[in-house]
Amino acid sequence: MSGTTGTTGTTRANGVAGLPAFEDDAPGAAPAPPPARGSFGRRLLTRRGHALGVSALVVATAGFSVPLWGEIHDQVVERVDSASEGAIGIGTSIAWCTSLLANVLTLGLLGVLVGALGAVAARHLPLPGTPRIADGSGDFTRLRRAFTLGWVAFVLAKLTAWTVAGLALGHDVSRAVPTVTHLDAWLPLLPCALLLAGRAAGAAWPRAAAVAAAVTAGYATALGLLPS
Repeated sequence: MSGTTGTTGTTRANGVAGLPAFEDDAPGAAPAPPPARGSFGRRLLTRRGHALGVSALVVATAGFSVPLWGEIHDQVVERVDSASEGAIGIGTSIAWCTSLLANVLTLGLLGVLVGALGAVAARHLPLPGTPRIADGSGDFTRLRRAFTLGWVAFVLAKLTAWTVAGLALGHDVSRAVPTVTHLDAWLPLLPCALLLAGRAAGAAWPRAAAVAAAVTAGYATALGLLPS
């Protein structure tokens, strides 16, 4: 009986016919580590998460630009009212696509700038709580991705809130996308999004708040200096 018991224990530990051993019986088996805190935020800072964020920005810009078609169509009719309906449709399509491309490039460029400025500020502001991301280092690329995704979150939030508020009040919502770069009551959404991005990047609350405030101030100042 003892020999059989010993053989059975050895078989369970080493596996049968090449099969893996049972976790409970394997010698030296350690319990599985608990899920890491903030794992969802770290997954967003990967290349795939960044690509998904950029794709969401492009899709949202195109979707919220659809109501602009009617306004562009009316402008084309005013300028070339003698043209055929087909020519007016082609002109409207070209103008709408051009407007969409310009909006996507503008929002994308602003996202790049916000991401770079946020990463630089997060690493070099003289405050405690330097970001430590995933592998324990304040990697610039992942910081830049974090604040770029913060910008994407701001754009999506403002587009949604502005459109919903406009529909609720009975206002025209065709110019939702161009209003993203306007200084208005929705600006506080930007520091909130950047604060969450800084926290996802591993920065302490004081540093994340300081970065969000600094980038928002720079963004608002730049918009204020641009000609209206």
